[in-house]
Amino acid sequence: QVLKVQLGVSTLLMTGALYLVATQFLPAEFMIRDAAAGNAIITIVPWKAWICVCAGLWGGCIIGFVTEYFTSHSYSPTREVAQSCETGAATNIIYGLALGYKSAIIPVFVLAFIVYGAHSIAGFYGIALSAIGMLSPLATCLSIDVYGPVCACAGGIAIS
Repeated sequence: QVLKVQLGVSTLLMTGALYLVATQFLPAEFMIRDAAAGNAIITIVPWKAWICVCAGLWGGCIIGFVTEYFTSHSYSPTREVAQSCETGAATNIIYGLALGYKSAIIPVFVLAFIVYGAHSIAGFYGIALSAIGMLSPLATCLSIDVYGPVCACAGGIAIS
């Protein structure tokens, strides 16, 4: 629970910090040439760049929470896969595949929304900014991923 709160709080704090970074370090206005749109010139202002980065940041946070829901034993999808093992291997395989497909629906729509929105705002530069936004809470996500194996090892050592 604490690690999920940490991810949410770090995303929230980064949103404010990124606004300060965008307004302080980006020029008031700059233009880029979008080769995919027939060399059209797109004018970027700091708040547009900030929106693209925040879209990636919050989209990554949503994807992290959805992944937690579908993979944690604390929630029903994982428990239902475990219960499907009681009726045989075929049921387990079918249920596991169905759950895997189902778990990808929300992340795919979130990614599609981010790509469409960022491209509408700032072209391919906006997509690149949103990708950077998704990578921003990487340290927090890695600490969450590492926490489980560390606890498992500590528990194994304590039992020995």
